Amino acid sequence: MAPLARLANSALEAACHAVHADEALRFAEQAAREFIECAARSTAQAAAHAADLIGDDTTVLTHSRSSTVLAAFQQARRAGRRFRVIATESRPLMEGRALAEALADESVSVTLIADAAAALMMPQVACILVGADCVTTDWLVNKIGTRMIALAARECGVRMIALCDTSKFIAALPATLEANRRRDELWPDAPSQVEIVNHYFEPTPLDYFTGIVNQDGWLTPREASRRAGSQPISQPLLEALARV
Repeated sequence: MAPLARLANSALEAACHAVHADEALRFAEQAAREFIECAARSTAQAAAHAADLIGDDTTVLTHSRSSTVLAAFQQARRAGRRFRVIATESRPLMEGRALAEALADESVSVTLIADAAAALMMPQVACILVGADCVTTDWLVNKIGTRMIALAARECGVRMIALCDTSKFIAALPATLEANRRRDELWPDAPSQVEIVNHYFEPTPLDYFTGIVNQDGWLTPREASRRAGSQPISQPLLEALARV
């Protein structure tokens, strides 16, 4: 989502400085490579900052499978810390199972739960750590179910922390979230009269988060909003994305 739009924007801006066509392609390629390399470094740094938040004898709940969140758990475990992770199934694609398996391979104590059981587990949880597909001035977009977990955390006074590098920060969503996916993922043999709505992602207000951890460390929701606002996408690219 946001990283692809940001990458394309970087390449487009670089190409605009070219005088000849062959320069445009070379400039765009170089800008894209630099963006990818920077994002990779920033992701590793963000995971290291988040690992420091995971203490001994604590329980952390996570939703979906963020590679950056997984890296934070792995780093904390390899640093000798013992903790427990509660992972949601993350329907409909069940990414939580893959996360749980990866954590078990690291000898991390992990409990897999149904998505709807997240609120029930809040009394056991020290904090919630989730990834992000996109951070805008107002919203954090992540796997469907994130908003319900954030609301439960708010009610129970549990810290809700997002983890991502700033390649995912963008001033505004470049396109609307897809309203529907494959209906057979929810109900393979559903009667034709039954409407199936299958979202993969949803926006959660930034204010629902205690903080956002990036490569520079801890950001408040207001700071994250300001950082996202400084990353606009060019109008021609926005118009092109809207047609996709």
